[in-house]
Amino acid sequence: MLQEIPLIWKPIRNHSFAGMLGQQQLAYVLQHDGQKNWKWMVSSCNGTIRFDFQSADTLDEAMAAVQASVEQWFRQAGLLEDMQPS
Repeated sequence: MLQEIPLIWKPIRNHSFAGMLGQQQLAYVLQHDGQKNWKWMVSSCNGTIRFDFQSADTLDEAMAAVQASVEQWFRQAGLLEDMQPS
């Protein structure tokens, strides 16, 4: 069982990043020109492709939200240890 999901952030282009797990692209974080907030989306993590972006005020918040979403899926799948104290 995994203890963490080590996402790596790969720049795609200006103000756009891909959340990578090894060679697999699991998520996107981007900022549209002229906008201050960031959009994020987890894609293909659970076998589905979703195109509904969520919003975050900062890049760090968007990346943290992606990490939490990916970890939640792995935890629900029984592949990630639940770090909550008993």
